[in-house]
Amino acid sequence: MCHKLPPAPLLFTSVMLLVSFAFAATVAAQHDDRAVVRSILDKNGLKDMTVDNVAEFNRDGRVIVLNLNKRGIDGVGLTVFPAEIFRLTALKGLFFKGNALRELPQDIGVLSELVELNLADNIDLGAIPSGIGSLRNLKKLDIRYCGLTDLPPEVGNLKNLESLQMWGNGFIELPNCITELSSLKELYLKNNKLTKIPYDMIKMDNLKYVDVQLNYLCNLLPEVDAWMVSRDRRYKDHQYCDNVKR
Repeated sequence: MCHKLPPAPLLFTSVMLLVSFAFAATVAAQHDDRAVVRSILDKNGLKDMTVDNVAEFNRDGRVIVLNLNKRGIDGVGLTVFPAEIFRLTALKGLFFKGNALRELPQDIGVLSELVELNLADNIDLGAIPSGIGSLRNLKKLDIRYCGLTDLPPEVGNLKNLESLQMWGNGFIELPNCITELSSLKELYLKNNKLTKIPYDMIKMDNLKYVDVQLNYLCNLLPEVDAWMVSRDRRYKDHQYCDNVKR
């Protein structure tokens, strides 16, 4: 049974109401995102910084980049991840370099639009939560100098990750989840404590550059050694091998 359309004037009024509601929702979102950033700054003693100092917006007024790097922040920087960030659901870039974060929340995975996450130089971070595996759009992850010795297996879910920076941590073995990163192109492992590389890494066809200098990679399997030379021909020139039994 067919339904009759409402009279034209009523139909026009309904459409206009929908347009008005959509516009109001967009305005509210713009206001909310700006207010959220303002709240983050105020709660962390950054009242002298403006929202536009740290945030970039898209055409709809949503925050797409939030830069809370230590640069410009007095003292030790941020020690706690601001929970208000989870309200910025359009975020594509999030930067915390050089702060003093002690923990990354498990809920980090709700920021599903993130393309780049920079946590470098948060030396007391110590661990990455399994929730990071939900960041399916992530392409760049910087976790240099974060006091890490392991990664959760869920990191292997980051199938769009192209660049992973892990300099200056305490890895003795490289977690096998790294070999599941099928889109990875660049891997930075300089200045860790690595003594071996997972064999399956040689099957990572997209991985064209690997920086493993200043480790203990002195007795790699022949196939792995040949693969490493193809990615960094000088890797053996910069290993701590003097006291490593051959």
